Amino acid sequence: MRVNAGISQDTMAKKLKCDRKTVINYELGVSDIRSKQLFMWLVYCKIDSGSLLNEIKQIRDQVNRTKNPSLQDEEKCKK
Repeated sequence: MRVNAGISQDTMAKKLKCDRKTVINYELGVSDIRSKQLFMWLVYCKIDSGSLLNEIKQIRDQVNRTKNPSLQDEEKCKK
């Protein structure tokens, strides 16, 4: 996202008020980004957080259906 938005690691670090190594660690999955910083990251990269949250919900629902097959039957009944 950052690269596609044309933002360097240094610039992102300044925007998030952290150091460049922290940004690198976020990108590599070495450390977890705080939710406030995540949403700021999305804003700086011009990512629609509503769409992202909707995708997360769809993935969560899919995982829940996999864990609990009876939910699939309930959804079929609703249709």
